[in-house]
Amino acid sequence: MAKELSDAVFDAALAVVKASTKGQVRTSASSILINSITLNSANYTGPAAGSPSGRQLTCLVSSASDMKAISVTSAGAAKKIALLTSSTVNAIAELTSAVSLGASDQVNLGTFIVLFPDPT
Repeated sequence: MAKELSDAVFDAALAVVKASTKGQVRTSASSILINSITLNSANYTGPAAGSPSGRQLTCLVSSASDMKAISVTSAGAAKKIALLTSSTVNAIAELTSAVSLGASDQVNLGTFIVLFPDPT
């Protein structure tokens, strides 16, 4: 097993996630509840030093108010946030507990971190 990896290795993987231009809110079964979240480089911070070690990327950083008042496409229980480039899923964050969304609801999204810890 590797005992050490260069930060450049982790940063290259995080660059793929940072290239995601679309976000989706999904159910636990991956049905899409919100399909219209447009992302750009301003919605990411990093890569940077991870805590307590490794490398991390902060995702869904708000650029003005772009992560607020996002309209729900379909009603359901939100459980995941997916980051995509075209149709390729680059990362999925799972909510601690499902959030019930109605078809006429709007949501505000918060940040989450993709972390690659140093090998031990």
